[in-house]
Amino acid sequence: MFGFGKKQVGDGKGLAQPLPEGWQMVDLGLLGSGGMARVYRVRDEVLGREVALKMLRPELTKVDDALEQFVTEAQITAQLDHPNIPAVYALSTDRRSSAFTMKVLEGETLQQQLEANERDGVEGTSAALEVLLRICDAVAFAHSKGVLHLDLKPSNVIVAGYGQIYLVDWGIARRKAELPTDSGEPHGAHGTPSYMSPEQAKGEPWKFDERTDVFALGGILYRILCGRAPYASATADQAVEKAIQGVVTPPDVEAAVKGQTVPRRLVAICMRALSPNPAQRYPTVEAFRNDLERFARGLSHLPQRTFKAGEAIITEGERADAAYVIVDGQCVATRLVAGRPQVLRKLEKGELFGEAAVFTEQPRSATVTALTDTVVGVVDQEALKEELERTSFMSLAVRTLASTFLDLDRRLATQKQRGEVVELALRHVLEKGSRRVDWKPLLAELVDESGATADEVTGWVLGAKGFTLDGESLVLQD
Repeated sequence: MFGFGKKQVGDGKGLAQPLPEGWQMVDLGLLGSGGMARVYRVRDEVLGREVALKMLRPELTKVDDALEQFVTEAQITAQLDHPNIPAVYALSTDRRSSAFTMKVLEGETLQQQLEANERDGVEGTSAALEVLLRICDAVAFAHSKGVLHLDLKPSNVIVAGYGQIYLVDWGIARRKAELPTDSGEPHGAHGTPSYMSPEQAKGEPWKFDERTDVFALGGILYRILCGRAPYASATADQAVEKAIQGVVTPPDVEAAVKGQTVPRRLVAICMRALSPNPAQRYPTVEAFRNDLERFARGLSHLPQRTFKAGEAIITEGERADAAYVIVDGQCVATRLVAGRPQVLRKLEKGELFGEAAVFTEQPRSATVTALTDTVVGVVDQEALKEELERTSFMSLAVRTLASTFLDLDRRLATQKQRGEVVELALRHVLEKGSRRVDWKPLLAELVDESGATADEVTGWVLGAKGFTLDGESLVLQD
């Protein structure tokens, strides 16, 4: 529970507990409540600003465990000075009234955003992944300070205005140094069952480490991809039982039930993070984040191939199964025109080629040859497909653009080839010293020299101004 949301004064849920001694606050309404505490929006009269006031429930102020957990939450949150973790301003720990103040967060939870997107049919995966990357930063920072969150889930992520993103509710966070090192009696499951790791569901704190939070981050990714938590169940007990077993339906299988697809790279990232065996998970949040960022940022960190100078990377007319990005070196693109290679353009470092044929599933329209020893990143057909699946609109736009480009490219190439064939025919006729030549032998020569079909050559030559067919002879008119 955290300081989040907007409430108006006089909503009937005002501050009913006494304030800590010396605190001057004006009640602006209840923001939220939980089993241990209530959070109010108040105006701090001393500092002249609105803050969130979190107060331990009166009946718990004399319960040592509850008070200790409440104070620990405030101290841990205050010690984590990070842009994605809300600041704690003040703490009071007297028996009369235990409370702390923190930043008021205006916005929505990630859970609310995901539900709204699903309800409205909005494709928000890319935006949600960006939020998750920022939360990874917060968790990684906490780990660097020796703190485990242990309750990571979309409802504990606040997406506020102006790009502000916060990880909240550090109520069951633990300092790693204070965790038991020897196995003992299970302590019971603490956290959110539908997102917790098997070791957390079994209540085995001596097994908790950074990978316990990695599991829950994988659970958030699963929720983004599938529309439900990894162990979504009708009851908490059922969710705990599933978590103990540690068996998660792969997100692509879950999505397929709804007629949706999930990029295979995200499936692999998600399932590694959700491995029931901690040794098979990402060892750190940074490792999980790096793989996630590689996907979110697009076609980076691709498998590479090296081609020697003069070696063809793709060949005109062949089936397209991959596109390529030049990592280092130079290439040249050529096309056969009238049977001879014609240079289209040079390609430099950072340029992508071969993608249009992959998008349209058409044969290659050109040959690309390495001018120098060249290193290229290989973008296979599946990777390109995944990039297009980010949004259906982008997929449609790219495929349409690629198809239009290839159609135009072919028309221009055909027009150029037609002109060269007509020029060849004219040259052959003039070389004979006569305006009349046998058509069939000339047709065979033109087909051989141009690489075009007999029907194409016939149509181009006879369609040109000045040529007619008289019986078996081609006649050049005045």
